[in-house]
Amino acid sequence: MKTMPMKNCKAVMFDIDACLIDSAPNLILTLERAVADTGGGRHPPEYLRKMLGLPSSALNDLFTLPDWELTLRTWSKYYAPLAGENKPFEGIHTLLSAIQNAGLPLGVATSQGRDLFEDHFHKYGLAHYFDLAVCADDVANPKPAADPLLYAADHFGIQPAEILFLGDAPYDMQCAAAAGAKGALAVWGTTDVTIPADYYPPTPLDVLSILGLAAD
Repeated sequence: MKTMPMKNCKAVMFDIDACLIDSAPNLILTLERAVADTGGGRHPPEYLRKMLGLPSSALNDLFTLPDWELTLRTWSKYYAPLAGENKPFEGIHTLLSAIQNAGLPLGVATSQGRDLFEDHFHKYGLAHYFDLAVCADDVANPKPAADPLLYAADHFGIQPAEILFLGDAPYDMQCAAAAGAKGALAVWGTTDVTIPADYYPPTPLDVLSILGLAAD
């Protein structure tokens, strides 16, 4: 069935991991090691993936840890050497270029802290497309709360309903719904295509039809 374009879109926001960047395997691999090495035991990959898209403090909720901040530091240490291996999904550059050339502002809304974002995002060759990065510590309540998209709407001088937010996790789509924005589930990166969303683009290039754009 053909996707009806979002008529009033004035900005596009993206989650990073498993949406822009194929990073979930390395994140899960290093999280597994970090949790085990800091006293949190062993967990299956499908459980570990729940951490992706949540703020770092959620480590304390998902795992029984002696010191979740130690686990976070250990995870960051294990992940750092692998982060440069992560690549954008096929079609992401074409999608971002088309959006940028159409004059729509682009931003990321991530559950990463500002330090982690600054350490790694520049490695992926995407930073030049984006006008805004909203990190978990930029807002009082990160995803799944509405705050990141409300922050973006205020920054761009638009209404939240005029934002299309792409992400792979339920927390992303919950954030979009809470803000009154439109949520597009990145089917190419998610592990659960039943997550409620407004749109379900199978590939990055399918986002163009939601925006009423053509590839350059």
